Amino acid sequence: MVELRAAREEFEGLGFDTLPLAPGTKNRPIVRAWQRQEPYRMWQIAPENANIALRSGGCAQAAFIDCDDKDNPATFTNIESYLAGLGYLLGDYPVIQTASGIGRHIYIAFEGGLPGNARNLSLEFGAGEFRYGPGAYVVAPPSIVGIARYALLEGDYRQLPRLSLAVILPILGNQDTVQERGPVGIPRRAKALLQGINLEKYRTRSEAEQAILVSLINAGFSFEEILQLFIFHPCAGKFSELRGKSEKKAMRWLRFSFEKAKEWAETHESERRQIAKSVRDWAEKRAWPGRTGSTDRAVFLAHTQIAYRAGRLTYAASARDLAELAGVSHPTASNATRRLCSDSYRLLALDIEAVADCAAIYRLENPGQSLPLPHSTEVRECKVMSSHDAFRFRGLGKSAAEVWEVLQHEPATERELAERTGRHKRTVVRALKRMSKLIDGATGEVVSMVENEGNTWRTLEVDLDFIASLIGTAGTGKQQRKKHKQERQCHRRALARGRNEKHA
Repeated sequence: MVELRAAREEFEGLGFDTLPLAPGTKNRPIVRAWQRQEPYRMWQIAPENANIALRSGGCAQAAFIDCDDKDNPATFTNIESYLAGLGYLLGDYPVIQTASGIGRHIYIAFEGGLPGNARNLSLEFGAGEFRYGPGAYVVAPPSIVGIARYALLEGDYRQLPRLSLAVILPILGNQDTVQERGPVGIPRRAKALLQGINLEKYRTRSEAEQAILVSLINAGFSFEEILQLFIFHPCAGKFSELRGKSEKKAMRWLRFSFEKAKEWAETHESERRQIAKSVRDWAEKRAWPGRTGSTDRAVFLAHTQIAYRAGRLTYAASARDLAELAGVSHPTASNATRRLCSDSYRLLALDIEAVADCAAIYRLENPGQSLPLPHSTEVRECKVMSSHDAFRFRGLGKSAAEVWEVLQHEPATERELAERTGRHKRTVVRALKRMSKLIDGATGEVVSMVENEGNTWRTLEVDLDFIASLIGTAGTGKQQRKKHKQERQCHRRALARGRNEKHA
């Protein structure tokens, strides 16, 4: 116990975030919502013989390469060779032996941004993971699992190699890396150019790759996400050629090109995107009365987001894409879309129905045909706050999302909230009451998203991801996307099987 306490104090003194695990285990944190808890608070309720885990991030910017696969012990050797090629020899970084006796953990400092918490390693390197997000951890020495102890084999905790995103990406699996983005997809034109298709339309390779950058920027992709796509796709070949000669020059060229493309996009937003943005702004400000108003609003905002991303008022949208963007089930998204196309709304028109693996084609109507176009040059993806896991079904709900969005702009009374959202006053009161008294199951503390002074309500500074973990809906969107991906694959296989049988 003394050894465990001394080890924890050493880790914390070096800037690592620690968290307690149940004694003798590696997968049972002592507290819930450990991703957001301060280490000292978690250890206050931990038993003395609790195992130690290190959470990614912290002042040390810690991340971990997990080669812990008994069936593929060569993974560590491959990673070791890769790091040696970067100038980091064995002994220059901490290497931990896991309880299996075969697995290895490598500690690094990660200077980069990636969505999610973990990525599988490339099959070229073996079996394992790169763990880097606030929801990732590894068991640390001298923790014991069963009768085996985690132990430091090489290196020093005080010396972590600082690795950039560009250095880490080559060891990650291609598919797992690029497809984590979720409901925001790659525009069709950009997808073709990334694969090296239709390049003849551009005079130079640089011009073609600039077109890719502009398209991805308009779709809301960050520089880090674009970098992933350029590394794993041929594009027009300019970036790949530079990278073959010098990683540093290639990164400098892509960063410069990204900034120029962003500057161009900010001053050349198309009229159709401006219309989609104006329709979205109109939808956000109007009241949506009725029993299904909250859901219809969320699904309509999802339609405007797809139209904006496509840069067209006529666009393809599947029920599952709409569901992921709106934070509802796909049958709910389908029903809401039918209502939006009906005479009661007339906000959408169905041009072509869905056939086989082709999504339905919708047309976004401009309400009143006279909405003023915004003059802002800021390029931003249309964000649908109600799609957040905190406002999912069995969570706070869509009505709470509407109330929360109104209060984000300015304080309001219950009556004003009812008028602006179209919800009944009792519904507004229920939503406010729920958001003002959320209970942290780990500590018993009351967490509030809103507070009132007299009759006026205002929002408090909170992390919606933390709120989702409190109410048990965290990860719902990710699970939905995974399920939809499997359903799409099954559907494609069924179509292929039908075509094969037809031609047999």
